[in-house]
Amino acid sequence: MKNDSRLQPLPEELLQNLPEVVRTELDEYEQQIRDFRRGQIGDVKMQKIRLQLGTYAQRQPGVQMQRIKIPYGDLTPSKLRRLADVADKYANGFMHLTTRQDVQLYYIMLESVPNMMRELADAGITTREACGNTIRNVTATPFSGTSPDDVFDVAPYAKAFTGFMLRNPICQNMGRKVKVAFESNAIKDDAGLRIHDLGFRAQVRQQNGKAERGFQVYVGGGLGSSPMLGHLWSDFLPEEELIPFSAAVIRIFDRYGERKNRMKARMKFLVKKLGFDEFRRRVEEEQKALNIDPSWNSYLAEAHSEEQPPSGTDQLPDAPARTEDDPGYLLWKGSAATVQKSGGHALVQLRIHNGDLATDNARKIADIAGTFANGNIRITIHQNLVLRWVPVDALPALYAALKKEGLDTIGAETIADITACPGADTCRLGITSAKGLATGIDKALQNGLGEYAEVARDLKIKISGCPNACAQHTAANIGFQGGAMSKDGRRVPSEMVFVGGSLAGEETRLAESVIKIPTRNAPLVVKKLIQLYIAERSDGEHFDFVMKRIGKDRLKKELKEFTHVPSFEEAPEFYKDWGHEDEQFDIMTGVKGECAGATVEDKVPTFEEAEASMQQAKAHFIHEDYEVSILESYHAMAHAAHVPLYSKLVDPFTPSQTIWEFENLFVRTGEVDEEWLDIHDRLQDVLQMKPDKELADEMRKMAGTFYDVCFEAEKRLNSKATA
Repeated sequence: MKNDSRLQPLPEELLQNLPEVVRTELDEYEQQIRDFRRGQIGDVKMQKIRLQLGTYAQRQPGVQMQRIKIPYGDLTPSKLRRLADVADKYANGFMHLTTRQDVQLYYIMLESVPNMMRELADAGITTREACGNTIRNVTATPFSGTSPDDVFDVAPYAKAFTGFMLRNPICQNMGRKVKVAFESNAIKDDAGLRIHDLGFRAQVRQQNGKAERGFQVYVGGGLGSSPMLGHLWSDFLPEEELIPFSAAVIRIFDRYGERKNRMKARMKFLVKKLGFDEFRRRVEEEQKALNIDPSWNSYLAEAHSEEQPPSGTDQLPDAPARTEDDPGYLLWKGSAATVQKSGGHALVQLRIHNGDLATDNARKIADIAGTFANGNIRITIHQNLVLRWVPVDALPALYAALKKEGLDTIGAETIADITACPGADTCRLGITSAKGLATGIDKALQNGLGEYAEVARDLKIKISGCPNACAQHTAANIGFQGGAMSKDGRRVPSEMVFVGGSLAGEETRLAESVIKIPTRNAPLVVKKLIQLYIAERSDGEHFDFVMKRIGKDRLKKELKEFTHVPSFEEAPEFYKDWGHEDEQFDIMTGVKGECAGATVEDKVPTFEEAEASMQQAKAHFIHEDYEVSILESYHAMAHAAHVPLYSKLVDPFTPSQTIWEFENLFVRTGEVDEEWLDIHDRLQDVLQMKPDKELADEMRKMAGTFYDVCFEAEKRLNSKATA
């Protein structure tokens, strides 16, 4: 193990080039892993630490999945190569592109994770807050800034939102995760606005003869086992209000969101519980009460910088002779390429089967993108890659380069482009293999269902291995949700069939669950649904509306034949999952998933810890060590606040987060006197002051008073619990 290259020290130059906050964070993570292995940190606390940094326990024991944030899916060749390098060195040689524009790596040894993160950070890539009860990766349409129907480029706003929220104490210890999306297009919805906690669509209005930017805003959407569409908050939120508004929403969610029942802890449930009008009232009150720091909108400094066409494209390689007349090229161009609003450039989509990208192919794509797309690559929510700013004249040469490497894929965002989560292949919560079924349907579409490919071209099929909807199957024209059924005492992999969902902005539709079938019959169900569509549609009628008109009752009758499970002796393949034909199917038991994350660790905080820090503050004060005395008083306040917070199932990571959460959950709810308003910022200011006797004495007195306030708050909580 000591000679394992994954654990060897990295070059000192690399380490020194990392930002100090990242270097410190990863040094601490490495030490925490050592302490965990020695038994000095419990499983629950380690889970909280891991998830905050995107390290997720995998289905297979002893290895980890690493989620890597790629804000709004923006990649460069250097980042893509670095991802490939760490996937080879630390993982198993491929990367998975997710519906949230993340990258996931698998089969990683926990001890090697800090080094892997250091190498990623060296390339400008972070994993911070990729999992856990935080703001997850901020997503956006990959076509922003290039589409003819763009209102304006939202990528700088997604970047600003990411920068503001990263490591921000307001979103480190929420009841559950929050997902955010940005859309630039006035017509389409390539971001899925209404299935997010916060969805922002670019808008422009004329005000006093001047064009002003802003956003149409949706709040409280989400999928999972209880899908809900977001509510329209505003048709126009001025751009300068984007961050203050979002901060207010997050603070209200953190303050009033559910924490005990993890299945009811998302923002959509808080909106439902309070009612949209009351939720709005509380957010608007919070907006008025916010002390808005002018630096907040400094994150928007680059918002109006439009992406410029690349220069130096006259040196691009020529295509082989007669490529422009090649039927293969014409088919590829019609399927994969779209002219950008500039007219002289094109977007090119690369379909990545199941979102799984081998590292060798990743490096080839990085080289090709560097040559033909000025290094401009985006991940899509359909698990594909988009090359942007490809000169239209260079499309034949690009096709030749892709074809040479076997990357000239077509069919992105068509029925052939099936979205699938990792499912039971690696995920602890997975019941069935979503990728295996996707491959099975894909083969059927190439063969037995090939005759329907054109008429059903625009249908979206999405497959999730469990009800959590990571593949967004509840927003698909045809969706499958993995499950299990029984026959003669044996487990049978199954799918709940969903029909009639679409991502369409204001017109987004959630799919309706219809019937449960053995997973082996899923390709036949796809065929039957397409046949029904062809038979029942009027000219130009959308699949979703045909299915709605047919109705659930008739659909159940039409699909009933596919619910039959033959005996094991008749058809043993029904008892095996797609892609796992060499093993009997069964449900994994005794292992918990980590999607929700732990809220509190197993070590309960006590007031004795605060008292010990207060004694230390006194001792250092007597010895005229005022700087340390002030710090000990500060820690005493954090320890004291931690006790009532823990009773509310809030377990912050740092003293700063603890003070902030106490202010948000106790002071701003009226449970504690308003004299403690803004205590977090006040204490941060104190820590920046020059330490002296007067300041140290003031801090000791404040800590003592604050201790009493926290003690009484905990006492009231206990009284309510026992009432």
